[in-house]
Amino acid sequence: MNVKMLTDLLDRGLENGAFPCYAAAVGCGNEIFFRRFGGARALFPNRTEITESTLFDMASLTKLIGTTMAALKLVENGRLSLNNRIGDFFENCCGKESITVFELMTHTSGIKAHFPLWLRGIEPSDALGEILREPLGYPTGTNAVYSCMGYILLGKILEKIENEPLDKIVSRIVLNPLGMNCSRYNPPSDAICAATERDCDSEKIICGTVHDENARFLKGVAGNAGLFCNLDDCITFAKMLSTHGKGFISKELLDYAVTDHTQSFNEHRGLGFQIIGNRYGHNGFTGTSIYINRESSAFAILLTNRVHPTRNNNGLFKIRNEFHSEAFGE
Repeated sequence: MNVKMLTDLLDRGLENGAFPCYAAAVGCGNEIFFRRFGGARALFPNRTEITESTLFDMASLTKLIGTTMAALKLVENGRLSLNNRIGDFFENCCGKESITVFELMTHTSGIKAHFPLWLRGIEPSDALGEILREPLGYPTGTNAVYSCMGYILLGKILEKIENEPLDKIVSRIVLNPLGMNCSRYNPPSDAICAATERDCDSEKIICGTVHDENARFLKGVAGNAGLFCNLDDCITFAKMLSTHGKGFISKELLDYAVTDHTQSFNEHRGLGFQIIGNRYGHNGFTGTSIYINRESSAFAILLTNRVHPTRNNNGLFKIRNEFHSEAFGE
């Protein structure tokens, strides 16, 4: 890893408008080799510089840090089985009763990738029923198609098991035990957050409210999105993964979670993890990513708000790949 090359790459991203701000770190185990911040957490209505405590909308990294880790802890505690079926928890499953937790976590359930709950004329309380009523996108177990809706459903299963809202579950069994003390769903109004997109309805900049429309419809707490974290909490999380789950989850279960269970399909997925060659981890639509190198156990974190003020900005994607490649010496 070349610190100057990483720094130049990220500063070039700022200069080229790939993202307004970034928070980045590289480490291995309990060692940190690189930790850096840059840019403005908001450009509108006024330019505001990033701070080290800035919270980022993690978007789909919520699936990994929140929903996946909570599910794995419940598996380890014997309160959930990967072989459990949707029908074990809910009635009137509309033909989806045989879909397993394993299939939800590996994105092989057949549940469609995405559809707009907020445009369906339903109340948030009927989101579960709407997902169950929606026809499958493909036969269960025949492909891997990344599904936000499947993870919203997984979150509902966790709530059913624990009889508690998902944000409370994640805080109690993931964030608090790990010491991720700044991470939360629905940050308070005075929280320092990186701004995301200009809302097309109100024309106001979204800041401190979840960017994902389905999660926003579900009042900021959903299995697919809603978690806000700062860089140091992400470092804490990545250290746990880098040390094979030490102090949080068994090495055997984590190893199984980061195994590629969909090698014969279009996408490479573990249990909630994306598998890219020797890397495992996840990224988020807003411009966030955490990956671990399987061989070296090094981790690389890049948090940005690339959707500020518009999602029509794809400049991050090349830089993100270069960042992780340089961090891992690939």
